[in-house]
Amino acid sequence: MAEVRGKRVAVAGITFESNSFAPGLTHMDAFERYLLVKGPEVLTAGFGKDEIGGAVSVANELGIELVPVFAADGGCGPTVSDETYESLKRELFSELSEVLDSVDGVYLRLHGAMTAESYEDVEGDLIKSLRAIVGPDFPIAVSCDFHAHFTEKMAQGTALIAGYQTCPHLDFFETGARAMRLMAAELAETKKPTISYRKIKLMASSEGHDTSFGPLRTVMDRLHEIEKLPGVLDATIFCTQPWLEVTELGWTALVVTEDDPELGQKLADELAMMMWDRREAVLFRKEKIADIVAEINASESSAKPFILADGSDSPSAGSKGDSNYLLKYLLENPINGAVYMTVTDAAVAKKCFDAGKGGKITSQIGGTLSPVFFTPVEVTGEVITLCDGIYQSKYPSKMFNAGPTAVLKVGDIHIVVTSKPAFMLDYELYLHAGLDFTTAKAVQVKSAGSYRAYYGPLAFKCIDMASPGSSDSRLPKLPFTKPRRPLWPFDLDIVDPWY
Repeated sequence: MAEVRGKRVAVAGITFESNSFAPGLTHMDAFERYLLVKGPEVLTAGFGKDEIGGAVSVANELGIELVPVFAADGGCGPTVSDETYESLKRELFSELSEVLDSVDGVYLRLHGAMTAESYEDVEGDLIKSLRAIVGPDFPIAVSCDFHAHFTEKMAQGTALIAGYQTCPHLDFFETGARAMRLMAAELAETKKPTISYRKIKLMASSEGHDTSFGPLRTVMDRLHEIEKLPGVLDATIFCTQPWLEVTELGWTALVVTEDDPELGQKLADELAMMMWDRREAVLFRKEKIADIVAEINASESSAKPFILADGSDSPSAGSKGDSNYLLKYLLENPINGAVYMTVTDAAVAKKCFDAGKGGKITSQIGGTLSPVFFTPVEVTGEVITLCDGIYQSKYPSKMFNAGPTAVLKVGDIHIVVTSKPAFMLDYELYLHAGLDFTTAKAVQVKSAGSYRAYYGPLAFKCIDMASPGSSDSRLPKLPFTKPRRPLWPFDLDIVDPWY
C-alpha cells in the first residue's frame, strides 16, 4: 500500500474490564499499579506482544508513522469510579489534542467492557467524543477484547473495529495488526470500510467461550472462511463479558466489508445464528467440590497436577481473589498431597512479613473483600516465602504488581497470599513466589476458563469447580436488573433472537 506510506497515526487507549458484581469501585490506583504511560513507552509497554505491538508491526511494513500519545490499563475489577474515568478521559484527550492537527488517523486500544458509575458504555463514549472532535471522515481504528460489550454507539463512531478471535486470548498481537490494516484500508481511500453487525439475546459465562474446542470452534472456523471472501476486510464475534449490569447485554457478530453493507449483514447474520444455535452447548456446567476431591484422592497420578479452576473468584474476570471456598473445604477434607492456592488478603500478607520467613502465624484469612460471598476462616501456618509481588506476566504480556506477597504453608496447603488481586491466566505468580506448580498434587487457579492455554498442556486434568463468587458461571443466580429482556439463559422461551 504505497498510498499510505508517510501517513501518521496517533496511538492511545484506556483498557479495563469491569465486573458489576464485584464489591466497591475501582480507583486511579489500579491504573497506576498496572499501566499509566505517555509518549514512546506507549509502544513498548506490552513488550511488543500486545495489540500495540501488532499495530507497530503493520505500520512499519506499510510505512505508516505511529505517534504514541497515552495508554492506561487498570486490569479488571469493580465498576470504575466516575472521577477516575473522567480523569483518564481528560488526560487522553489532552494528550491527543497536542497531535491531532498533525496526524491522519487515531488507533485506540480499548477493551470493550469498561463501565463507570454513570457510563454503561465507556468505549462508546470515548469513540463518540473523539468523533465529535475530528469530524465524520477522520479514520479511527479500534481493537477490542473478545469479551467486549459491543454497542450501537461504538458502531456509529467507526467501522474500523477488530476484536480478538481466540479464547483463551492468544492473538493480542494479531488483533492490533488487523486494526492497523483496517486503518490502512481507510487511509488508502479506495473502497470505504463499512461495518455490519448483528446483536443477539444470548449470554453465557466465560467457561463456555473457548474457541479452541467445543461449540464455538465451528463458529470461528466459519469466521475465518468469511474473512477470506472477496470484499471482506475483517470479521469478529464478541462473546460479551458476562458479569456486566448494562442495558445492551448480549453477544454480537461483526463483519467489515469494502463498502458492501448487504454482504456484511448477510454474513454477520449467519455468524450470529450459528452462535444462537449453540446456546445450549455453551452453557457450562461445573463439578461439585466433594466429587473433585474424591476423584483426586482416588487417582494414582503423581507426574502432573490436577488443575482446579475457581472461575467464580477470577481476578481476570473482575473478582477480588479473596475466595477461601476451596481452603475451607480442604481444611476438613484434605487432599493427599501438596496443594497450591491463592488468596487476596493484604492484612494476612502483612502479618507474614511481620513474622518473617520461618515464622508462624495464626490468622483469619479470606472473605474480607467480598463478604457477600465469603467469610474468613482461621488457619495456622508457617511463612516459607516473602516477595514483592512484582513480576512479568506472559498472559497478558505486561508487568503485574500483586503487592507484598507471602507463601503461608498450612499442612500440605501452600497459600500464596497477595495484597492485591492477581491474574492467574498463567503460572508466573506461582513461579515468582518460588513454587513449581508442576510438582503439586492439585493447584487452584482463579480463572474463568482462559487458564487452559498455559496450564492445560502441563496438567493431568483440568477441572472447573462449582463455587460462589462475583464471576459465578450460573448467571441467573446473580442480581441482574438492567439488561433488556428477554435474554437467554434468563429467559428460555425466546422466539426472535435478534436485538
